[in-house]
Order: sequence, then C-alpha cells, then structure tokens
Amino acid sequence: MKLISFAAASLFVGVSKSALPPGYEDELWYQPGNCDIYTNPYGIVGARSTFEKCYDPETNVMSEGVWTGSETDVTVPDGWIQPQICTAEQYSQCEVDTQCTLLISPGCSCYVSSSIHPYQACEGKDCNLSGCTGNECGGYVGVCQPGFNGTGNTCMLEETNDIGNTTAPVPTPAPSSAALASVSIMICIISISAAINCIA
Repeated sequence: MKLISFAAASLFVGVSKSALPPGYEDELWYQPGNCDIYTNPYGIVGARSTFEKCYDPETNVMSEGVWTGSETDVTVPDGWIQPQICTAEQYSQCEVDTQCTLLISPGCSCYVSSSIHPYQACEGKDCNLSGCTGNECGGYVGVCQPGFNGTGNTCMLEETNDIGNTTAPVPTPAPSSAALASVSIMICIISISAAINCIA
C-alpha cells in the first residue's frame, strides 16, 4: 500500500522539491491572522503551492498565499507575513477514517474529502460525471493520517489491492510428483492396450 502522508511532507517542503527547482517557491506569505495548512485530496506530488494553503481559523476560510523566490520578481503585499503552521486546535480534517470520504471529480479522478472541512471538486452544473465509470475510486480508501508536533490530522488517499468488486483468480496448484507418475503409468497402459488390439 502507498500513502502520501502529512509527516512525509516534512513540514510541507519534501513533497514538492522535485516539482519546481529552488528559487520559485522558497517562501510563503499570508495575511495576518492566517496559518499554514497542508491539504492533498488527490494524493498527488506537485509544487508546494498545490498543497500549502492559507487558513483563517476565525472565518474558516481557505485561500492562496503569495510565493517568492530568488528566481521570481513577485512582490510581497504590504503587511503580509510568513505564517506559522496551524495547530490541531486551529485546523484538523479528521479524527477517524470514516470522516474521510472518497468522491469522483468531473475529470473522472478519485479524491478524498473531509467531513469536517469538505473539499468539493465541483458544484451544481459543473459536476458532470457522465463520462466516468463510477469505479474510479476502486483500489483506494480514505484514511485519517495523524498529524505531528501538534498539527492536525489530514484525510489522505491510500492505495489498496482491492480494485472495485473484482477478485483475482485462484491459481491452480501444481500437481505433485506422485500424481505425475500415476498419469505417466496410465498413459503407458493405454498405449500398450492399443498396440495389442491393433495386432489382434
């Protein structure tokens, strides 16, 4: 089984270093009052900005921050600060696995949504799943990944060996040496009988 865990993100940096070279997303800036959360409903690897979001515990609103780096000319808005990571008291997506629900997006991809802080890939008319099979989440389960160092838990996608309702065929056991010997003797007897009948 594979799990992209919150802890493996190494404070959100390790997940994305292979996505963008240094200098593009080195530092993150938020408005005061926000803290930094990690969310990864699709269980993918990508740029840090894909997973790190601003969160305002007072308004329960998630938003995008501003990224700066030595290779960019992005200017930090006046008054914006580098945030602290949200504590478990400020933001946590789940306590148990049952609070992490699997859903299908209009692009026919499986994703996980928290019942505490729901993530919706679409709304209303945009939720057209006519081209999907309905089995896109076969082989996945939603799990509540524990936080670390006081951070909240995160709903994550975990791969399993159970693909939908299909079952792997049961392999036929190889015949034993004794069985093979018995078959060989029977073949010999049949061959001798046939030869005698031909002569007669």
